[in-house]
Amino acid sequence: MPKPKKVVERTVSKATSRTGAGTKSKKGAGGASSGGTITITSVSPSGNVSNPVPTVRASVEAEGANLSKSDIKLYLDGVEQRRFYYGRTTGNLSYHPTGLLSSGTHTVEVIAKSSQGRSTATKSWTFTVS
Repeated sequence: MPKPKKVVERTVSKATSRTGAGTKSKKGAGGASSGGTITITSVSPSGNVSNPVPTVRASVEAEGANLSKSDIKLYLDGVEQRRFYYGRTTGNLSYHPTGLLSSGTHTVEVIAKSSQGRSTATKSWTFTVS
């Protein structure tokens, strides 16, 4: 039986700090409405995948803000990946690993922060290479 996927989504205001593979979020002054609401949806892959080089995808959109690639961070297994595509007009994010991923569970985390720093969204999920 396939292992259920784990999807975690948080939207916070002001500050997000990163330590190791996890995140800590704090709410500060301001609020998401003053910087626009950021949403991260349509994430993949999830569940079990047989391809050891899967394309990671997500939709990252901001209401009332114009995100750029520099506003987004992508982590695979706790390591920041800087070579990903982000389509500003479509909100589509994609990343293709440069090498084979090992068999087992892998964690993806996407963090998007408005350029004003008033709104942050974080989404993490896992998938398993079999």
